[in-house]
Amino acid sequence: MEEALESLRKDNIENIVLFVGDAVRYQSVGERLFDYGPTFKTVAASLHTPASFASMLTGLNVPEHGVVGFSNVLPDDIVSLVDLDDWNTYFSAKEGTMHEDMHRIFQMPESVYLDEAEEPFVWIVRDPGGHAPYDGYDPDTYDQISETGPDYLNRVAGDKDQIKYDYDAAVESSLDRFEEAIECIYERGIEEETLLIYTSDHGELLGEYGMLGHNHVACPELVYVPTTFVHPSLDSGEVDTSIRHVDLFPTLAELLDIDISGQTVSGEPVWNEGGDIGYNHFEMVFYNNDLLSNIATEVRSCWDDDGGHVFVDSSYSDAALVYIGVLLKSYKGKQILSDRAFVKSLKQFLPGHQVHGTPRFDRETAQNFVASINESVKNAHSTEIDQETMNRLDDLGYM
Repeated sequence: MEEALESLRKDNIENIVLFVGDAVRYQSVGERLFDYGPTFKTVAASLHTPASFASMLTGLNVPEHGVVGFSNVLPDDIVSLVDLDDWNTYFSAKEGTMHEDMHRIFQMPESVYLDEAEEPFVWIVRDPGGHAPYDGYDPDTYDQISETGPDYLNRVAGDKDQIKYDYDAAVESSLDRFEEAIECIYERGIEEETLLIYTSDHGELLGEYGMLGHNHVACPELVYVPTTFVHPSLDSGEVDTSIRHVDLFPTLAELLDIDISGQTVSGEPVWNEGGDIGYNHFEMVFYNNDLLSNIATEVRSCWDDDGGHVFVDSSYSDAALVYIGVLLKSYKGKQILSDRAFVKSLKQFLPGHQVHGTPRFDRETAQNFVASINESVKNAHSTEIDQETMNRLDDLGYM
């Protein structure tokens, strides 16, 4: 399957559609997505949207580009998929709660609907995907219809059957919108020169470990996301190897015949060997929260397609404060109480080492990999988050 993707270099790909369904975990997709094209289990670069987007668009791990939160701006000296000289680059014109922050982080003002994108183009959409409120967004505008993310989760917390039902419906709705993007490309008659990609920024917890949402310590349900490539020349199906967010930029650069030899990237084109371990970096950010604003908790983890090693860098006092904050947050505390998952959920926040699944590399290899990535730390510029942005982040559940 990787060889088939490499063959796209001969197909004169000129346009890219990067469709990012927010919070779509790999465990919750199936044959419908696999039928669109080759689908890879993918190691997300972070559990926070801004950081993952920056890694997808630059091919750099989070410490290397420095974007860890919504207040950051990608440094000007880093080349990304949205500032290619010979391409028209756009975010979707569906504003809602999804795109305003992307414009600020990547300093890119252009936004159009897909049928208006002028060739050659790179068109990116941050779709609601599996983000709370599940299946609660207007498909035409991406505005929340009747309730915010926290309002929804507070209403359903403790009812895991309802949560899973609503989440699955949200993912299906996201795939409906992806199908509309595919249909748009075919209606324009540019399917041969256009590659569409469906992926996600991070996963979602639906009650596992007693937790809801994704502002949490790394685990398989949050780290593994799907990536599907759609083109008439590609066969469909689930691929038995994994890739990483950081592999997207170098893959697309080669397909577009863009020379990035002068730029350092951490990823590899998906048809190359060498990307066996993926890195996930999450700095817990508590916007506008006096209790937790000074907490310093970083979660660094390494993954292959069988599992991963997770290192929580914190103090026990900070971990206790974070956990108290979680319990006081109505829907999270409500879910933990419903599941009686006090010990299970607390363990996720404690400093130290955790193992998930059966990774094909040991703890020492993981520690060395983490250390090598964190040798090159970039500090992104930060901007003041205004009240309108605060309100929007609050509606999405980030406060």
